[in-house]
Amino acid sequence: PGALWHIYDAMDADKIRDFLNKVGKERGEEIEPHHDPIHDQSWYLDVELQNRLYKEYGVLGYTIVQCMGDAVFIPAGAPHQVKNLHSCIKVAEDFVSPEHLNHCFSLTQEFRLLSDTHTNHEDKLQVKNIMYHAVKDALAVLNNAEPEED
Repeated sequence: PGALWHIYDAMDADKIRDFLNKVGKERGEEIEPHHDPIHDQSWYLDVELQNRLYKEYGVLGYTIVQCMGDAVFIPAGAPHQVKNLHSCIKVAEDFVSPEHLNHCFSLTQEFRLLSDTHTNHEDKLQVKNIMYHAVKDALAVLNNAEPEED
């Protein structure tokens, strides 16, 4: 095994966010404006916190053991964490599928709410740009299509 992943359902993101803020407050941390405990990537849920998340919020993630040569696909908007068990090289590619366009757009909106200096503030997915070009290309195909003869 090279890495241990915990991936959660995108629909549980708000529950996880609420839980992390709650734990932060219990530990005396100040919750700053334009702060997002998921996008800040400042937490690692150990077994104790994972158990507490399940007991208090009913949120249970998927655990994946990644071995050499394995690829891990993370669905759009799914909160996740990874613990490298050995030296690893990460290769990541963002992919926007039509089925998850709504999650990608929601993520873009979440990133906008972060402070201007936050590392995730920029729109990395470029969802609006992708949508514009997809529609533009579809219209060009339709405009260039020859009508069928009966």
